Amino acid sequence: MLLGPHDIARRLQYRHRPGWLIWYGAQTRQYWALASWARTRHSMFGADTPEGLEAAITTFETLHPKPGQRPHALAD
Repeated sequence: MLLGPHDIARRLQYRHRPGWLIWYGAQTRQYWALASWARTRHSMFGADTPEGLEAAITTFETLHPKPGQRPHALAD
């Protein structure tokens, strides 16, 4: 059984909880994420693929760690 884009967005939401709101925009045909703990202009972003969104989330969490988490070490 193939998953639809909304199902994939729900799985991403579950994997990155707490702190993320993730959805699929049917009109934009993009996956979207909003970091609830960050109050920056760039705390909401979209990507064409789930893999692209996961990469953007990882990068965002490196630069803006969730409260109570140690920052990730940046690669040299």
